[in-house]
Amino acid sequence: MVQNGKPLLEVKNLYTYFFTESGIVQALDGVSFDVHRGEPVGIVGESGCGKSVTAQSILQILPRNGKIIAGEVNFRGYDLLKFNEKQMNHVRGKYISMIFQDPMTSLNPVMRIRDQMVDVISMHRGVDEFEATEIAIKMLEAVGIPEAESRVYNYPHEFSGGMRQRILIARALALRPELLIADEPTTALDVTIQAQVLDIIRNMQQRHNLGMMLITHNLGVVAETTKRVHVFYGGRVVESASTRTVFKHPMHPYTRALLASIPSFLQKKGKLATIPGVVPRLINPPKGCRFHPRCRYATDICKTRPPVVEIDKDHFVACHHYDKLGEWEDEEY
Repeated sequence: MVQNGKPLLEVKNLYTYFFTESGIVQALDGVSFDVHRGEPVGIVGESGCGKSVTAQSILQILPRNGKIIAGEVNFRGYDLLKFNEKQMNHVRGKYISMIFQDPMTSLNPVMRIRDQMVDVISMHRGVDEFEATEIAIKMLEAVGIPEAESRVYNYPHEFSGGMRQRILIARALALRPELLIADEPTTALDVTIQAQVLDIIRNMQQRHNLGMMLITHNLGVVAETTKRVHVFYGGRVVESASTRTVFKHPMHPYTRALLASIPSFLQKKGKLATIPGVVPRLINPPKGCRFHPRCRYATDICKTRPPVVEIDKDHFVACHHYDKLGEWEDEEY
């Protein structure tokens, strides 16, 4: 259920483009969503749909050829897109922290863990080196690093992949942010370690009452970790609702196709569904609804962009034919 009151983060009509030799990539095409304080929210969709670009746009850490063309990113009532680099450096880490996909590219291989944590803790929390070291050790203990008091002096290569990801979680949360962005935090880990890392993220999010954006293509992770979901496709949000509603009553053809392609549905429906076609190239995307070339319900009207409609309390969908779709439980794929 969406909370009352003003959202902690509110993204409005965000357009982000990449300028390449091949053409202009329309990575985000009018993206709007929000995250409330203390709320774990899922950002879900196939690779290339704009999930990670959204996070980069919020923090303004886009590659050089990326540019935010229009929109608002309101955080705590302030539009971050109006902030200069000095102001954004104050926001990053202290108020909004991010956990990236690959811990080895996020940790400096030639610096001890202590040094990589103490510098940012000292800068953002205004404590001396001794206190920052104590905070770093306590955070490493909190995420399950054994013998943290001594291992804080190790280098990244002396830890397993799962332990390195725990270190990134500890570093992100040591700054006491209000919003945590976790971008595919378990992609490079095996299944057992994935579950452990997700448990840590979920427990820390609840303990510290963090707003959280969990970016993933894994709907199982979404079901276990989030309360609300924004489904992305082709640089747009096509459906937003509570996690329960998205799984029980999905009303966008893409959301239904995603759910039907989950292996657990194999037993229920008798066969594993696939989505025909490929994710659209965003240099020259389809006109209108970007899913219509792959959609079984598409008609001529789908060549015009569908409006976002609130079809039920806090359930939004961008589809011309949402009211003509059959019952989810009876639908064949």
